This record gives sequence, structure tokens and C-alpha cells, in this order.
Amino acid sequence: MECRQCSAPLHEHDYNCPKCGALTARTREDLQKTDPRTTKTLAWLLLVLGVAGVGFVIANSDTDWYSPLNYIYPAMVLAAGTVAMISGLRAK
Repeated sequence: MECRQCSAPLHEHDYNCPKCGALTARTREDLQKTDPRTTKTLAWLLLVLGVAGVGFVIANSDTDWYSPLNYIYPAMVLAAGTVAMISGLRAK
């Protein structure tokens, strides 16, 4: 794929030309596309944060403030990361 203004080579998920900055989307669907690389990066970040949160809760389980409800937020982050990873893998 090439830029319509400067004929620079473009990647499939580029929204703007890296050389001249022109908008490369031609349809509304082109503007609504998401880059699978970004989705996967976000998914990995959420998974790592969820695992770190669970680890933090486990490490502090012998303190006075511990409650089994402390697992809710790390579990939600892990679930969001899993959903993002699945949608990133389906986007191929």
C-alpha cells in the first residue's frame, strides 16, 4: 500500500503517512481498525499487572488488613487482559 500524496510505502495499520503525515484511511471501517500489536501490548501489560497484584495480595496475606476480597481487583485486571489477548489473537 502506498500513500496517495507522496507514494511512500505504508504498513497495513498506518493511519497517517510516516513521511508526509497525510491521512491514509479511505473509509469509515479503515478509521475503526485497531492495530493488533497495540492490543497485544495492552493485553500483556494487563496480564502482568494482574499477576503482580495477585502476588502482592498473597505476599501480604498474613497481615491484619488481609481479606479474601482483596483478590477481586487483580482478578478483574487478569480477566481484562485475557479478553484483550483473545481479541488481539482474533484480529489477525
